[in-house]
Amino acid sequence: MIESIPKFVGMAYAIVATLAVVVLLRTGRFDRRIGYVFLGLSTVVGFLVFAPMLPYQFQTVLLGKAAQLGVPVALAIAVLVVFVVLSFAFGRAFCGYVCPIGAVQELLSHVPVRKLRLSNKRGPFAIRILVLVAFLVLASGFSIGMLRYLGIREFFHLEASSAFFYVFLGLTVTSAFFYRPFCRFLCPYGALLSIAAGWSRFKLRRNEECTECGKCERVCPTNEAGDADSKQECYLCNRCKDACPTSGIRYTLRVRPPGEATSAASEHGQRRS
Repeated sequence: MIESIPKFVGMAYAIVATLAVVVLLRTGRFDRRIGYVFLGLSTVVGFLVFAPMLPYQFQTVLLGKAAQLGVPVALAIAVLVVFVVLSFAFGRAFCGYVCPIGAVQELLSHVPVRKLRLSNKRGPFAIRILVLVAFLVLASGFSIGMLRYLGIREFFHLEASSAFFYVFLGLTVTSAFFYRPFCRFLCPYGALLSIAAGWSRFKLRRNEECTECGKCERVCPTNEAGDADSKQECYLCNRCKDACPTSGIRYTLRVRPPGEATSAASEHGQRRS
């Protein structure tokens, strides 16, 4: 970490990079190569600036330790609110490619090893809410920062002499086998963003070219590729779009009319026959 880099640099990067990801997704120019560029850059920013670690910032605000933020507390709160609004508007672009914590896990998720997946989505949702409630109670009522014991700070500061460093290192390594364990279960700020993203205006949606082949659902690591899924845990990883054989998935505002996919699938079948 380079102490001379102001903390607001990380916050500025977070906002600019998130909007850049949204624009590239919206214009159809986002691909896996560009995704790796954002993931790599966000990871580097995390190690150099330790920002923008919004979950840690969220905790610091609740604990009332404004001096540790490196920026005015009003600015820190405003940034936290901004990303809730951005998640409501555009989905979890920040979590997917800009948050250093998520970026490290996403990079490890591409390691070619056998993956473990959960088919039940209610369990992870319940765990996220319980963690969020526990986090709020501990921070507000007992001045205990839960994230302190998960080693985020120690990991990105490369403090290998601390036992907490190995806690987050273990979570990171686990990401190679199980998709984003910290983001999906232990991130209290991510729980807030997931609620906002469930109502997001722009999402990866099926369109009239969808043939209901099911390939997108088979590759989605969070089981959010279903037509009726809320996309709360969609990190815009684009696996569904890459797997689609007919360009049947787009990042769009438009909601497809009911039954359109069925008609498209029928027409596709007729063309094949």
